[in-house]
Amino acid sequence: MYLQIQIREEDRDACRFLWRNETQEVCKYRLTRVCFGLTCSPFLAVSTVRVHARRHQATAPRAASEVLCNMYVDDLATS
Repeated sequence: MYLQIQIREEDRDACRFLWRNETQEVCKYRLTRVCFGLTCSPFLAVSTVRVHARRHQATAPRAASEVLCNMYVDDLATS
């Protein structure tokens, strides 16, 4: 799920990292997608799912309600 969430261009500098092979100089990279394991990843995942559920309340009210009321992190628990 995390790799489906794109990081805004203006926020990508906060997600820089350095990479160096033994034979190459240091290269600078920036993440363009939310990375699993970041402190904010669970919040971003749940927020994204909730935004999409709200967008589709008119066309899929029951599904949207289930998602909005029964999601915990990335698990849907309903019966």
